[in-house]
Amino acid sequence: MGVLNIGATDKGGGTTPQPSTPEPGLHAEIPWYKDNRVLVTIGCVAGIISFIVFIVFVLMVCRSWKKRRKRKSEWDESNYILESKSAPISRNPSPRPVKRKSCPDVSPDVRGIVVRSLTIDKVPEFSLPPERIQPRGGYEGIPSPTNQHTAHSFVGHVQPDLYKYSHCSDEDSLCLAPSEYGRLWFSVLYDVAVEQIHVTLVKVRELPGRGRDNSYRDPFVKIFLLPEERSCRVSKVRRKTLSPVYNETFTFQVSPDNLKNRVLRFSVYDVDKRRVRHSMGHILVPLQDIDLTKGDVMYRDLEPNSQVHSVMGEINIGLCYMPSIEKIKVVIIKARNLRQIEIDQNRHVFVRLQMLHGHKVCKTKNTMHQKASTEPTFNESFSFSMSGRIVDTCSFEISLITSTKTPFSHDEIYGKTVIGSFMFARGDELLHWQEMMNQPRSSVVKWHQLSVATHH
Repeated sequence: MGVLNIGATDKGGGTTPQPSTPEPGLHAEIPWYKDNRVLVTIGCVAGIISFIVFIVFVLMVCRSWKKRRKRKSEWDESNYILESKSAPISRNPSPRPVKRKSCPDVSPDVRGIVVRSLTIDKVPEFSLPPERIQPRGGYEGIPSPTNQHTAHSFVGHVQPDLYKYSHCSDEDSLCLAPSEYGRLWFSVLYDVAVEQIHVTLVKVRELPGRGRDNSYRDPFVKIFLLPEERSCRVSKVRRKTLSPVYNETFTFQVSPDNLKNRVLRFSVYDVDKRRVRHSMGHILVPLQDIDLTKGDVMYRDLEPNSQVHSVMGEINIGLCYMPSIEKIKVVIIKARNLRQIEIDQNRHVFVRLQMLHGHKVCKTKNTMHQKASTEPTFNESFSFSMSGRIVDTCSFEISLITSTKTPFSHDEIYGKTVIGSFMFARGDELLHWQEMMNQPRSSVVKWHQLSVATHH
């Protein structure tokens, strides 16, 4: 319905009614597509809610079904345990009760029935396969006891095969427990064609941890071919481990004539956060004690420095400080336990004594040559003047040297020791020097362990 406009006039002076436009917002019709959108939204929400309710219902049904199944399995298991406890002799389950012929349609409920005993006419015959306790084949190098028992009795017989040294290359379980310092695996092979010895560093196991909490270390290994100090090879550093694996091969040039006189030394070190190196243990391997043609992997237990040095032997030295004349008297008495020295008619040993001022050699003196033996005796004394020098800046390097009377031979350093102040010596060598300074005009005699000096 429209509203008449009274203000409009026609030609006759009368007014003509005209329809006017409806006011916006009053009695406006809603479009059809807006009604459909509302219905679609309501339908989607209802569908989502129905789907969620359906999922919850399915989950509840599955959960109840699982509980029912679990309860049934527990019931069956309890019945099985009761049956196995009641009749341990029989391996077959308890027999089911037979239905009576008089009442074929009625049978008792047998669930939960436990048969306490079973009477049969005779014991059934059955045999079980024998259990195999020992492996079919013994470990390599260890004979099987079952095979040797048929050959001879164990009583009164010594089987040398059982005491063979096992290289234990791969099977760590066959070896004894390592020492408290750890264990090192390696192999040595000599190539005659090129006169080279190939040393393979395999691994190190069960190193002691760092600090009280036994934290991981950063270990590496130095390999020396004694008695030459400069024949040194260094492995890579393995980070954060107590059982590093290396598998690195190093080469040394050695002539066949000098193989028996050489000793391999493996020294394990740890690098801390301040880049300081700490010695963890050493091993000495005389080349004359191993087979250089096979290259088998073998192991040795790490030892502290004192035990490694004692393998080389000891030397007895006397010191006397005379401040009135500014001299130090050094007496070379004898040596002992020279286990690694080669003894023959043409080989001799002597001691070389060097006085050092700082790191500079000031004076060198030698003893008389003695025949090579494990305990050579020298009994010679030497005097060194200290005039114009500070005593604590001096030290003595004492070396035991082997030589032969052949035209092309040369002297070889067997072992050495350094006695001096805290700037040059440690341990017993430093203590010997301090006792000499505290007891002037008195001779102080001590044994010192021989070792080959290495630069860490």
